[in-house]
Amino acid sequence: MTEAVVRKTGGVPSNYAIILFGLFFFPIQIVAIFFAKKRRYDGDDWERSHYEMQYRSAAAYLAIELALFIIGAVALRLTPARNVAEVASLRTWMGFITFAGYVPLAWLAIRCIRGLFLAGAKAPLANPRSYTIWPH
Repeated sequence: MTEAVVRKTGGVPSNYAIILFGLFFFPIQIVAIFFAKKRRYDGDDWERSHYEMQYRSAAAYLAIELALFIIGAVALRLTPARNVAEVASLRTWMGFITFAGYVPLAWLAIRCIRGLFLAGAKAPLANPRSYTIWPH
């Protein structure tokens, strides 16, 4: 009697989807980070490279967004708005900080979409530790 080897499919594409969904709903992204961290040493070569890239990208994104949040909170707390010019200056800085938050969001989205295409082909990433916008 031969036993059929049942190979479960990797969760790489679904983890990319969770990270992308987590861009709009923050707590969900933390689940994807823990999943990628746990699985980055298991599975095939292509799966390990994708999980490594997912973990590093999502963690870097969260660190940058947290830093921008802290900068914005400190700026709001330490800036007493006494006149119209100070309020306008504060609005300008808050607008800049908000715009600066979209740059890492776009960076992570592009990396995840590219990773989805490579995961569909089951192609490993050449350098999963790279932070370039277009992983190979």
